[in-house]
Amino acid sequence: MLFAFAGSDEFTKDSRIEKFWAESLVGGSLRKVFFATDSSKEESSLVANVAQALTPSFFEPAASVLIKYTEFLFAEEQRSLASLLTNLCQGGFKGNLVVDFIKPDKKSVLWKFLEKHSVVENFEPPKSIQKWIVTMVQKTFNKNINSEAALYIADAIGTDTKRIYNEIKKIFLYDSNIKEISMQHCHLFIKQNREIQPYELLDSFGFKNLRAFLPKIRRILSEEGKDTFMPTVSTLRGHCLNLLHIQAMKAKKIPDHEIAARILPPHRVFSYKTNRMPEQSSCWLSGSLQKTILRLDEISYGKKVGYFRDLPSFELAICELLI
Repeated sequence: MLFAFAGSDEFTKDSRIEKFWAESLVGGSLRKVFFATDSSKEESSLVANVAQALTPSFFEPAASVLIKYTEFLFAEEQRSLASLLTNLCQGGFKGNLVVDFIKPDKKSVLWKFLEKHSVVENFEPPKSIQKWIVTMVQKTFNKNINSEAALYIADAIGTDTKRIYNEIKKIFLYDSNIKEISMQHCHLFIKQNREIQPYELLDSFGFKNLRAFLPKIRRILSEEGKDTFMPTVSTLRGHCLNLLHIQAMKAKKIPDHEIAARILPPHRVFSYKTNRMPEQSSCWLSGSLQKTILRLDEISYGKKVGYFRDLPSFELAICELLI
C-alpha cells in the first residue's frame, strides 16, 4: 500500500493514519515513523533509512513506514525519494508506506509522481468549523455542544482540528457526566488567545451578522501593543468596494462563478474564500454600500485626528454600519 496524505486537517488525517496502521501491521510487521524535519541531523539519509525499513531481511519482515512533514525534505532528497518509489513500483511494490504533507509543493517531482499514481488523499479543514465541531462532538464523544459554545471554540482555536478535539476531550475528562458543552465550560477551559486576522471579519460583516461580528472585532481591537484600528477599517472598506463591484456586475446579469473569478483571479494567493461574496452583496440595499464606504472614510479620519479616543466609541461606530 502506497498513500500520500496532504492537508492541515490533522484530526481526520490522524484517524486515517490509524486505519493504515491497523491494515498494514500484520504478519509481525513493525511500525516505523520518520520525520523529514530531522533528516539533516541523521548520519545516513532519510531516503536510505526508508529503503532499508521497506526491505525485508532474514531477521524481520518489511516495516510499515510513515514519513511526516515530507515537504520539509530538501529538493534533492525529494527527488531521491521519488526515484526510490519509482523503482519500487516498477518492481511491483508490496510494502506499506504513507508520505505525509501539510502543504506540498505541487510542482515537485515527488508530488507529480504521487499524483500520477493516484495515491493522494486530501485532508483540508472543513468550510464551517462551527458545524464540524457540533458533528464531531456527537460522533466522537456521543455528547452535544450548543451552537454558541461551538462558535466560541472556533473563534478561539481556528481551523486546528486536532487541537479542537484535544480541548474538547479535556472538558469531558474533567467531568464525564457533562451531557452538553456550554459557554460556561468553554470559559473555564479554553482561553481566547488566538490572534484574529482582519480578513476573518469579512464573512460576518458581508452578511451583516452583528452577533458573529462583534466578538471578533472586540478581540482584534483589544490586542495589546498593536495598532489594529486602521488595518481593520482598511480591510472592511476594501471588502465594501468588492461587494459594490459585485452588485454592479449582478445588475448586468453576470453569473456568480464568473463574478468570483473577476474579484479574485485564480493565480492570486489569498486567505479569504470569495465564493460567497455574491451572496453577501445581496444583503446590502442599493446605495447602502456607498454610504458605508463614506462612513468608513469618516471613521478613518476621525481616528487620525483623535476623535475616537477609546475602544467602545470606535467599536460602536463600526458596529453601527451593520444595523
